[in-house]
Amino acid sequence: MRVELNLEFDELNLPIHYNHIMQAVILKWINDEKYAQFIHDKGYEFNNRRYKLYTFSRLEGKFRLDNKNKRIIFQDSAKLLISSVDDEFLRYVVENYIENGSINIIGNEVKVKNIRYIYPKLDGNVFVTKSPITVYSTFERDGSKKTYYYNPSEDEFEELIKRNLVYKYNSYYDTNLKDIDIKITPVKETLNQSIVLYKGTVIKGWNGVFKIDASKEILEFAYGAGLGSKNSQGFGCIEEV
Repeated sequence: MRVELNLEFDELNLPIHYNHIMQAVILKWINDEKYAQFIHDKGYEFNNRRYKLYTFSRLEGKFRLDNKNKRIIFQDSAKLLISSVDDEFLRYVVENYIENGSINIIGNEVKVKNIRYIYPKLDGNVFVTKSPITVYSTFERDGSKKTYYYNPSEDEFEELIKRNLVYKYNSYYDTNLKDIDIKITPVKETLNQSIVLYKGTVIKGWNGVFKIDASKEILEFAYGAGLGSKNSQGFGCIEEV
């Protein structure tokens, strides 16, 4: 499931690379201290890996870029999608919104115009990214760690998304699933690379349209948790076309 937040403001002035800011704001909205600590410090575990199992979109709305100062200025309003496989996560966030009615995002006063719950039908198999999908491998070369980000034309792109999804599924349901049946086909003419700076680290991802063939159960899980890596940092949010 997910929630759509419609936000209003005079203007919302953010750094061009604002993922870490929105991530911090979302976690701050969780109004249960014990649950917030669980999500922030631990999350769901499988195979010595930890997963938050939520994701969020880029802000959608009219904006202008201030390239000189590396800022993005949203005008009047914007929409944000927050998605999770855990309905409790979304409930905590929404309750905080309802209680406060507004939020402060690095000095910008933002009103919550309305909140809409989205219960996906997922009758089709074509999805568009609301935040870029990223998958990568880390290896050592010349005594230092290097990270390689895969693009959708490489076999590893689908393979790593699939493995990541299996691990996340197992972490949430406490199972030991070995494999899932999923096929991810990019619509090549729609693809655009996205380079995001997250707390000084360069992350490369891909936006575009993807055909995803899988069972409804797996599609619902991917819709909630996000596709690929770094979902809780604002990557891998998808929406049915």
